[in-house]
Amino acid sequence: MADGDGGRNGTGIGLLARAVADAVPGIVEHLCAANNPRVHREALALLERPLLAHVLALTGGNQLRAARMLGLNRNTLRKRCRELSLPATRVVRRPRVRASAPPTA
Repeated sequence: MADGDGGRNGTGIGLLARAVADAVPGIVEHLCAANNPRVHREALALLERPLLAHVLALTGGNQLRAARMLGLNRNTLRKRCRELSLPATRVVRRPRVRASAPPTA
């Protein structure tokens, strides 16, 4: 806990937190250069869009499981997907075709 980071520096979450922190100045600079009036919302969307897409993919599009994994209410997940233009529908799988028995005479 040398830097007051909760002992996370240099491993696991600490490395991810550092990578995100290092990316923030470039993200803000890019959004400000584009005269984006919603820097905060757009910066969050840059992380949230792939996060939600990935978790939905992990759960096969199951919104309830994805919401639980993310610690969100399912309706909140659906709303955020809508706002981020992400499809929040479950992947529909075709029913398996059974081998039919030959017709009897």
